[in-house]
Amino acid sequence: MKNTIYAVVIAVCIIVAVLVFITTRGGSGGGLDSIDETEQVWVKCRLCKASYQMGKKQFYQELEEKAKANPTAMMITPPLTCKECGKDGIMKAVKCEKCGTVFFEGSVPNDFSDRCPECGYSKMEDVRKKRLEERNQ
Repeated sequence: MKNTIYAVVIAVCIIVAVLVFITTRGGSGGGLDSIDETEQVWVKCRLCKASYQMGKKQFYQELEEKAKANPTAMMITPPLTCKECGKDGIMKAVKCEKCGTVFFEGSVPNDFSDRCPECGYSKMEDVRKKRLEERNQ
């Protein structure tokens, strides 16, 4: 249980870092406006366990609004409001490309953030292995 909490805290910190990077980087075409309206992100509710896709841009806009409303929330990523149960429990998730399970990022402690807790597949690991094999040929 303790490792799961650490994994969730790490995943939340990564999300905050990405959010800060996206919203503060300079130059034209940067920030939330550069995210395509059609890009989607998987989310899952901690409370009712519902999972669904939402617009990536909408996800980060809502995070930004929550952070502005509560500046101390920047210490951790605040959960968004779930469209199913109406409570604040939505966090970013990953859908396993192998078995279809939707899970919170970093569910498997001390491993790739997209490691599926059900079947053990990690796309990140798979991509890295393929790159390494290509380099060694």
